[in-house]
Amino acid sequence: MYSYLKSKNYKLSVGYIRKLECDFIARANYDDYYYIQISKDISNKDTEEREYRPFYMIKELYPRYLFTMDLLLQKRDGIKHENIVDFIYNNKVL
Repeated sequence: MYSYLKSKNYKLSVGYIRKLECDFIARANYDDYYYIQISKDISNKDTEEREYRPFYMIKELYPRYLFTMDLLLQKRDGIKHENIVDFIYNNKVL
């Protein structure tokens, strides 16, 4: 995902919210930010909670994405759950 987003000219950094890590903060323009978490899957409840937890610590209202290999995608509190393969294959942007 890192290479894909770099190829789309996003500036990427790792974000830390207290002791939690947000995998990427992507920036498209001066004020377009996106918070990104990536996991192979979230079929395990502990993994699911670990991946969603940093999103709830972020106070800004920028878009949040969870990328997984899951085929069944969730809708949860405005967080966009995307299949990473479909996202890249369909040449999507944040």
